Amino acid sequence: MRKFILLLFILLCMATTALAQSPDAIRAHMRFLSSDTLEGRGTGTRGYALAAEYVAAQFQSYGMEAQLQPIKFRTTLRDAASSMVVERDGAQPVTWTFNKEFATYGDVLRPDTSASGRVVFAGYGVTAPDQHYDDYASIDAKGKIVAYFTGAPKNFASEIRAHYSSSLTKTENAVAHGAIGTVTIFGQYDSRIPWIFITSRSEQGQMNWVESDGTPHATRREILASVILSRAGAEALFAGSPYSLTDLYTQDSNGTLRAFDLPLKTTIHIVSHHGEVVSSNVVGLLRGSDPKLRDEYVVYSAHLDHLGITTPVNGDAINNGALDNASGIGAMLEVARLMVQSKPRRSVLFVATTGEEKGLRGADYFANNPTVPANAIVADINLDEILMLTPTTDVVALGADHSDLGEFVARAAKSVGMTMSPDPYPDEANFVRSDQYPFVRRGIPSIYIGAGYHAVDPKVDAQKLQLDWIGTRYHSPRDDMSQPLDFNVGAMVAKVALKAGEAVANRDARPRWNAGDFFAR
Repeated sequence: MRKFILLLFILLCMATTALAQSPDAIRAHMRFLSSDTLEGRGTGTRGYALAAEYVAAQFQSYGMEAQLQPIKFRTTLRDAASSMVVERDGAQPVTWTFNKEFATYGDVLRPDTSASGRVVFAGYGVTAPDQHYDDYASIDAKGKIVAYFTGAPKNFASEIRAHYSSSLTKTENAVAHGAIGTVTIFGQYDSRIPWIFITSRSEQGQMNWVESDGTPHATRREILASVILSRAGAEALFAGSPYSLTDLYTQDSNGTLRAFDLPLKTTIHIVSHHGEVVSSNVVGLLRGSDPKLRDEYVVYSAHLDHLGITTPVNGDAINNGALDNASGIGAMLEVARLMVQSKPRRSVLFVATTGEEKGLRGADYFANNPTVPANAIVADINLDEILMLTPTTDVVALGADHSDLGEFVARAAKSVGMTMSPDPYPDEANFVRSDQYPFVRRGIPSIYIGAGYHAVDPKVDAQKLQLDWIGTRYHSPRDDMSQPLDFNVGAMVAKVALKAGEAVANRDARPRWNAGDFFAR
């Protein structure tokens, strides 16, 4: 079996190097990366390690330098012994059922932890002075457990809204207001997510990369316990309160969501199991041709990991991840192959990240521990989940409104006869859900380029196709190579990304945030 895999690996490396047409090259990369042999490329698994070696071999075959960047992760699995007891004022305590009213991803820092206190509803849990908005202004969260909706106010601009929707941003804000626990409730938009999706993801656990002192990164010891509620749990939480869940959904929709104290207290007990695993980013380096600019770097990123093997769906337990994200890796490899031929002035780094599905962990590690001087990285161009469902006349570039990278992408799109469209799904907070975001948090102008939603064929509703795909194939074993795919879409996105990156790499000036921009501050 090992010889067969090695032979297949070598043949695919040779084949994809020789292919001249981008669609065929991308198809070949995706075929191998999403094959059952790699078992879904779960972070830290043998299948992921095979995928990492494949990508490194591709970089070397293009004449680039390639290295693995090993990352030590702490793994956390929640235990079904975790519990939540709710005591409404004047009533007997009620013990909620694990995975029915509430779920948890476990506690990263402690194997056994509890938080007990009054509960206060904090709206979205957002404090945004720049937007003149503060959910905590009318409540006291000190020593309490804060409950809040997913998302952020709808009048915030798309990427700013995404930033404040980030669970890390909300946790840090809860800590700043003295909270000891958090309860996450689906907002109106997210309420459509099936509860089984949350419980199955929680079963897979979480990972945090480990700092040099052994501390798991992006954790706050002040938060003693965190849970997420189902629709039934949320309805029960607000029963007998000033506002029902239905009332709050109405407020969520019309922009009048308000914070208030709940007439109850809760005790949350979390039991977790911890372990360690090592998984690597793959970094390809193309040295720049200009002696003055070669010590500056343009980064392309795309995540190599997927969900691995999970609970079977119709007998299939392997999450192949063809579009998520073998497509992004395939496109990035094609950009790398062609970029070598163009000999850019600046150096270019191609980073295939691990742990994206665990919370952007590999990208976050690289952004905090780059393989080159941090201040020498001038931009990040990210490729993730290219929806190759039908040819479109446009691309979407998340982050385009915040730096002059938007101008580069717009010109690149125009040069190939396409346009650039705004985020079609601002409620999904996609700007913080992919690998460009850790670079943004480090102050690096970044952008995420994907397929658009205006079909070439006027009879085709591209947006409906995308939403149907998200509802039926996203993060499931059905995202494999048997689904109908148009690889020309991936090639077009790769072409736009290539031209935009070449322009950034060859211009004298670095990319810059727009004057006074939120992320620049």
